[in-house]
Amino acid sequence: MKHIGKILVIASFLLVNSLIVSGAKLVKVKLTGTFKEDMEMKVGNSGRTEVISSLPYVFQISKEELPVRLQFYSPNYQYLDITIPVEPVDEIGHIYLVKQAEGQHAPVYYANAQPQAPAASTPKKKVVKGIDFNHGVNKAPYTGKKSEKTFALIIANENYEMAGNVDMATNDGLAVKEYLTKTYGLSENQIFYYPDATYGKIAKALRDIKAVADAYHGDINLIFYYAGHGIPDNATKDAFIMPVDADGTDTNVCYSLTRIYDQLEAMKLKQCVVLLDACFSGAQRNGAMIVEARGVAIKPKPAEPNGATVVISATSGEETAFSYKEKKHGLFTYFLLKYLQENKNKVTLGGLADYISTQVSQQSVLVNGKKQTPSVFIADDIVDDWRERKFIDSK
Repeated sequence: MKHIGKILVIASFLLVNSLIVSGAKLVKVKLTGTFKEDMEMKVGNSGRTEVISSLPYVFQISKEELPVRLQFYSPNYQYLDITIPVEPVDEIGHIYLVKQAEGQHAPVYYANAQPQAPAASTPKKKVVKGIDFNHGVNKAPYTGKKSEKTFALIIANENYEMAGNVDMATNDGLAVKEYLTKTYGLSENQIFYYPDATYGKIAKALRDIKAVADAYHGDINLIFYYAGHGIPDNATKDAFIMPVDADGTDTNVCYSLTRIYDQLEAMKLKQCVVLLDACFSGAQRNGAMIVEARGVAIKPKPAEPNGATVVISATSGEETAFSYKEKKHGLFTYFLLKYLQENKNKVTLGGLADYISTQVSQQSVLVNGKKQTPSVFIADDIVDDWRERKFIDSK
């Protein structure tokens, strides 16, 4: 006989004033509680399946799909099905589950209180873009693997306060997060996700990873992913990633790649893979300049990684990191995801770098009519064996 599990679902229903592919508004649903082992969650009849490794767990769904039935599965425990209603069932959005008796149909019981109307002072929710995780390159394959000593830092900067936005950077970051969770088995606690990061948040993100590295005495692997603007310093030609609260005219409020690589080296990581869907010439994804007065792209000075770091960057020289509008991703990230989807747990760094370089170089000419040539930088410590190293060593 299987054990009976019990979880509490908090349906926070944070309505996002945005359009996803289908034009529907999004709702965030938060699951909290306790459980004994990883669960699979099936969402309605859409075929969407997510793997939950830890609680709390937040996922998004189109409001037009509500009410929707959630089903949970794990090898040794049974969980009640949940029907997420159109509105939360009490003033704080709680849905309560009742244990299922053996052989009994699994009904869902709700509190009787009615939801309260939001206060007049409730601020307008931030606009973000949603993506469909059920189709195309966004559909990350579930492998059941785990990567207990791999951590990820994802920075996805799309909405800039004083510069043009980076189209689809939000999609890029969310899709990378989905692959790390479903295909490589990283839990929510292993992924540090920073959308629209300011300078302070970027600094905090690196402090967060350092704290983890210190706790493990450096015996971890790190995936560092960035999608957003890059900018060169006019005088030194040094490359910087650009926080969302910068305007591109002052690199003193940006974060240099050299500084990032130095901080990563100081953590003495077992392995670090840096993926940069950005260019550092001062251009935007659409080819225009971030700072219009600059007029021309600048060839940045390459930043050299140290320690056990491999950097795969979207461009070379003064090129632009273009978007792939049809696929709703950056061109670089689209082919990163495609290779992970096709090869799952058999991805080597050499194979990944070769595939991205070939595909992006070819498709950029066909799709955008301009060159985009990814570049690879290898730290001296691993220059002899980097090609055979696994992207993520999952078991």
